[in-house]
Amino acid sequence: MKTIQYSLMLAAAACGFANAQTTAYTTPVGYVTIAVPAESDTTVSAPLEQPSLYSAASTSISGNVVGASGLTGDAFVNADPANAKCYLQVTSGALAGSRFPITANSSSSITVDAGATTLAAQGFVSGASYKVVPYWTLASLFPAGSGVGATNDVYSAAAFVMVSDQVSVTTNKANAKLYFYCSGDTANEFAAGWYDNDDVFSGTKNDVVIDPSHMYTIRTAPGNVQSVVVSGQVPSIAPKVGLPVYTSENDLSVASQFPVDVSLQESGLQSVLQPTTDVYSPAELVFVFDDEGLGQNKAASKVYFYCSGDSVNEFPAGWYDNDDVFSGVVTDKVIKAGRSFIIRKGAYQADGALPWNPALPYTL
Repeated sequence: MKTIQYSLMLAAAACGFANAQTTAYTTPVGYVTIAVPAESDTTVSAPLEQPSLYSAASTSISGNVVGASGLTGDAFVNADPANAKCYLQVTSGALAGSRFPITANSSSSITVDAGATTLAAQGFVSGASYKVVPYWTLASLFPAGSGVGATNDVYSAAAFVMVSDQVSVTTNKANAKLYFYCSGDTANEFAAGWYDNDDVFSGTKNDVVIDPSHMYTIRTAPGNVQSVVVSGQVPSIAPKVGLPVYTSENDLSVASQFPVDVSLQESGLQSVLQPTTDVYSPAELVFVFDDEGLGQNKAASKVYFYCSGDSVNEFPAGWYDNDDVFSGVVTDKVIKAGRSFIIRKGAYQADGALPWNPALPYTL
């Protein structure tokens, strides 16, 4: 049975105006349904966007401060500085597709967190266009525990959203955080909401951000089949994600970037993996999981690598199954909508980041 269904209204609905030369188009919308088996771990992502709140061409740029107009102060920021409310996504120029958490906004400016360097230093220029999009959160992506499950006893949760470790530099990482939904625990006086499994007394965590480029895993309780429905705007620009590399081997837990299934070639991962010229000694690997199967702490169901061409062993360039190179170049759509995977990066000469910017696999 197909466990990921998607309905994408990719043909924008045209609305006619009195002026026959002017046509306006609605933003394409759709939904992705992700089946989650009982008593199992299944990877998830947020492949559709929440409706954008603002879009414009920048009127200026200074460091991390983007010029804007007509805004309401603090409209794009959260009272909790640890969880950004919105991100700015660049929609034109060299940084097109890149997302940056918004840390402040006034009536005429938006300030972002651009990481180690400033937005201006990375190439954002005055006149570049952008949009402001709310992050999905635990509460908005999994309302009242939908798709995960709930408990009425904060000390006996059995269903979780597990957050991948994006900080440690190693392989075979454990999850960094576990959150659970409580429908209301009157005996222990806990209100309904999302909680940190390691610190229930720190209060509800409804505003914890779901990063669209990171892996999340749902662990369901016994006998509790779930289904996550993500509905929203279809991405109209290919995301640009910086994948970190280090001087030692490291696993990156990454979300599928699109609301449709794509092949490894369509995913563009060959641009950010070290290719091999020997199919018997691949340099870097992509681990894909069987999210339809039952079980917890699953090993990868398939491991793939990219070969730029192996003339000695007579293998053409392409993606290969690490366990069966003789089956030929893999063209199946193995990167599933609404799912995640792991990239095992090798050691690099210096720490840094590689820009992953796959092309949109559909036409709007």
